[in-house]
Amino acid sequence: MPKLTARESTEPYLATYLDGQALRSHEQLGEVAGVAVTVALDSKPLTIGASTQLARDVDNLQYGIGTGPCLHALSTGEGLYVPDLAADQRWGEYGRRAAELGAASCLSLAIKNAGFAVGVFKVYSGRIDGLSAGQRDLGQTIAEQPTAGMGLAHVLATQAEELDDRTAAMDQRRQIDLAVGVLMERTQSGPEQAFFQLRRRSNDANVKLREAALDVLASFAGGGRPAGGTAPFRSADARRRDR
Repeated sequence: MPKLTARESTEPYLATYLDGQALRSHEQLGEVAGVAVTVALDSKPLTIGASTQLARDVDNLQYGIGTGPCLHALSTGEGLYVPDLAADQRWGEYGRRAAELGAASCLSLAIKNAGFAVGVFKVYSGRIDGLSAGQRDLGQTIAEQPTAGMGLAHVLATQAEELDDRTAAMDQRRQIDLAVGVLMERTQSGPEQAFFQLRRRSNDANVKLREAALDVLASFAGGGRPAGGTAPFRSADARRRDR
């Protein structure tokens, strides 16, 4: 079974936290079609918390189209209330298609951490102008309340990405070091000369150094002849027997 990355291990906990946040907010707001929370991971928007499938579907529609009130709030930090999505032309086909899914009006509010928008809190209604002034004010209050929690969620996701990047870099370094060791053994050269050979293989084949290292390791595992005509690897025991 493949090992989960740090981000894959972290996301379920973020989803549980933000799903709970969305459900509690829905209960507070009363008669709404759904509440959803968007965060940006890998610079891409993702709905991690939602109180209804409708809210999740309308969010995914917006991400697919690439424009809409949620994405506007995420990129600018400005909140928007759209009383009639079907009639609003600012985001092309998004408004009409969102209304077809059952979202006639919506409220999108940026959730900020350290002055930056790290997420968006959204409320959907199935009726045109379906969110009262009281609900919109409450939505604003709710969006401001979980700032610390959203900030924590964003930090956890970011740290998971950085950990995965560091792990990948360590694996790459290890592969290169192993390939250098193989070339040192094959050519009876020092580490600097072996690394130079590996870099030359990379340049000649126009591939990244890691790919050249993987080719060297693959030829070592198969006992084949590496590129460039170098003799295949032979163990120290085999060389002693030849003497």
